[in-house]
Amino acid sequence: MGKIRVFFLALCAVTLDAAAANCSFSNGYKQTTISFFIPATLSIPRDALTGTTIYEAAAKTMGDVGRYKCTSAFKMGVTNNIGPQTTSSLFPIGDTGIAWQWVYNEAATTGYGTGTGTPNEYIFTNSSHTVRLVKIGDIINGAKVSSGILGYLQRGEISPLAMSTSGMTITAQSCATPDVAVNMGEHDLSTFSKNGSYSRTTNFDIKLNNCPAGINKVMYSLAPNPMAPAWNNELGIIELNKASTAKGIALQVMDHNNQPIEFNKKYAFTNYSVAGGNFSIPLAARYFRTVRTGGKGALDPGINAGTANTEISFVMSYL
Repeated sequence: MGKIRVFFLALCAVTLDAAAANCSFSNGYKQTTISFFIPATLSIPRDALTGTTIYEAAAKTMGDVGRYKCTSAFKMGVTNNIGPQTTSSLFPIGDTGIAWQWVYNEAATTGYGTGTGTPNEYIFTNSSHTVRLVKIGDIINGAKVSSGILGYLQRGEISPLAMSTSGMTITAQSCATPDVAVNMGEHDLSTFSKNGSYSRTTNFDIKLNNCPAGINKVMYSLAPNPMAPAWNNELGIIELNKASTAKGIALQVMDHNNQPIEFNKKYAFTNYSVAGGNFSIPLAARYFRTVRTGGKGALDPGINAGTANTEISFVMSYL
């Protein structure tokens, strides 16, 4: 028996819909670059809050530049030339912790594709433009804003305006804070006759040297460490370190009015000047008996004479 073989030939029509460019420069116009000469170095407080504006250039007003026309609806916004593209108005400058903004007629412009325009002819006459730098994360000391094109103001397929800067190095403002060694002197064990007894007070200073101008506020805090943990956080009492031979004694840290410094709490240094310079934070310390009172005073079990050393960290914040 013969077989009938039937072949079907399927023909698929493929349509390539290549959208024609809908925005173009008007005759005699081309891309215009707006250049800003920014400071070669800029100091900012090390602990400035995220979102803080760290620099904004004086605005420039445009003349008869960038004329373009679009024949249909188009996307618009800013494209970032020196970091990842975003839909917000903050355009990261690499991984510096800094972003730049294109401020157009006093409003920060968002990323490309977040706005749309309608068919028409446009020009930038009398429009104002500036660049703003904003902290968006931790800034590494010496972070750089490279010179050149930051980005473009894009309209459809064209970029009528570009923005460039002269480049900048960011330095984090802080004071030099050398280590402090406090000589507590010698104390007779009879001073600590009962629980809560303490020695005479020893005054000392935390030095703030070579503070740059422009820091608005200085905060400090004291923090125990694993080698010498806190005995009482609120009263600012820290245990002796493990190498000490004295027993039943701890160290209490206080302010210049002999009020206890609570650990890990930020205190404002009120005598700081925004003009900068050298300063001292006055503090005080004394030994403090931690052993319960018995019937033998300084001879109670658990209290012994010996070396009495400890360490504590001070943490500075600059705003």
